[in-house]
Amino acid sequence: MRRILFYQIVLVLLGILVGGCSEKKTEAVSTEKQEKEYPSQEMWNSELYLSKEGRNQAVVRFGHMIKYDSKDVFYFDEGVQVDFFDKEGNHTSHLTSDRGEYFEKTEDVRGLGNVVVVSDSGVTLHTAALRWDNRRGKIISDTLVRVTTQENDTLYGIGFESNADLSRRVIRKPWGVSTKKIDFDKLEMELSRPASADSLAPPDSAGKVRK
Repeated sequence: MRRILFYQIVLVLLGILVGGCSEKKTEAVSTEKQEKEYPSQEMWNSELYLSKEGRNQAVVRFGHMIKYDSKDVFYFDEGVQVDFFDKEGNHTSHLTSDRGEYFEKTEDVRGLGNVVVVSDSGVTLHTAALRWDNRRGKIISDTLVRVTTQENDTLYGIGFESNADLSRRVIRKPWGVSTKKIDFDKLEMELSRPASADSLAPPDSAGKVRK
């Protein structure tokens, strides 16, 4: 009789413990659901205009966009296309990427995944990620880049900065293949001079720096 009573007490205690754990688990799941944030904005197949001093600099087209109240970032997850324009409103280049982000405060745009920028002059940039600095009007990347020029030269680097039409570009840690003859004595003299803004521009076919 005592043994039966002992087993009954043990079963009751086990039931209380199991029930308490289940309640705690249920409460944890419920709290997790309450803390999960849902998008405050959502759009499909639309476009976004980026401007500076009343002048249109870029148009962002996206397949799907979401926005959370807690963040000043719009997320594009179904492909991104960006068209860039110069000060006169002329189209200069076109960007495509798998995903992207738009930063509301700065109006910067970031392309992520299979990013390709093609300028109207024929220069093509490939990279995994880049950012459009809307205030400076610059395309910037800190990752591996591949640039193909109008002359079919292929240049690689780790880090890149350029204006929207890819004409005044800087490739950091560069290497690659060029079809043009290089005057190393002249190049050494140019590199020994103090850097200037014009030194960032690539030379034209006559070997002169484009202004």
